[in-house]
Amino acid sequence: MKKPTIITGLDIGSSKIAAVSGQIDKDGAFNIIAHATGPSNGVSRGLIVDFNEAVDSASRILTRIRDKITSKAPGDIYVNISGPHIKGVISKGMIPLSLRGREVTKMDMDRCINAASTIHLAFDREIVHKIVHNFSIDDQSWIKNPLGLYASRLNCEVYLITADSHQIQNIYKCINDAGYDVKEIVFTGMADGASLLSEDDKNEGVLLLDIGASITEASIFFAGSICDFGIISIGAMDIKGDFKDSVELNNLISIINSKVDKFLKTGGRVASIVLSGGLSFADGIIEFLEGKLSHPVKMGITKDVKGDISSLDIVRLSTAIGLSKYGCEKGERKTVEEKDLLKRISTKVVDIFNSYF
Repeated sequence: MKKPTIITGLDIGSSKIAAVSGQIDKDGAFNIIAHATGPSNGVSRGLIVDFNEAVDSASRILTRIRDKITSKAPGDIYVNISGPHIKGVISKGMIPLSLRGREVTKMDMDRCINAASTIHLAFDREIVHKIVHNFSIDDQSWIKNPLGLYASRLNCEVYLITADSHQIQNIYKCINDAGYDVKEIVFTGMADGASLLSEDDKNEGVLLLDIGASITEASIFFAGSICDFGIISIGAMDIKGDFKDSVELNNLISIINSKVDKFLKTGGRVASIVLSGGLSFADGIIEFLEGKLSHPVKMGITKDVKGDISSLDIVRLSTAIGLSKYGCEKGERKTVEEKDLLKRISTKVVDIFNSYF
């Protein structure tokens, strides 16, 4: 039996750097096998501002992880990216299939997604995520999975998350100089969603509010996937004194309310708010935000996690856990897709054989 792949999530924040190594066990549960956290240097408001300090921080934390793993390797490393340079845009794509119609294949779906992703980007920007919101075939809209259906044309709507390519390169170089390779860079909002949100949350509509040390990420999930987000250059360290009287926090809340209102006007829904980040530990913050944001607010807690880790660390390391879970779930989906493809090919071969012999 193949040994489960170890996936390490590396959360590079402005105040702390954290790493979590995990794998999917034989029961299908996410199991944490090592974790470490320490001070983050050389990073401010989601950006690397001192390269050598950032390299040292990453090297120290990944070395601690490596020493805790019996295989002496952290496995595939997924690193987060954040900052005001991250943007999202909805794009649509269409490909013709056949005038008389034929079955939609996985290759057709990929081609359609790529067609939607062919947008004009500035030379210094790069696509980080392609999130499919829905497919449609011919005149039938809102198809979750068109694989195997008959159609003449295939359409899709994709949410593209882009980032400054120089910031992406800085992260790759930082980890490479620390002595490790990056498997994939992941938007922090996506990692937090993998860690803190249930499928019900994502379907019903939820605002995931991560108030970090120097930036705040407000990510809206609805109908199963991320639909919108905003990154505001206000964090916990900008909020001085009693947060209830903070001008900065009130400005932050005003920006968030505007984003939510704009999303609701497009036909979206927000049923609740999930709070994470350093400010979520402040006494009375949940009740305060409920009054200001007019939605039920709860602290984000990662569920369905095994391993030697305290409840407090599960909350503190939610982004790193989300990065590791994201990588594990992506690997599991790829395995399932490969098995389904082999099964479909085998079935076709058998059908052809039976037709002719």
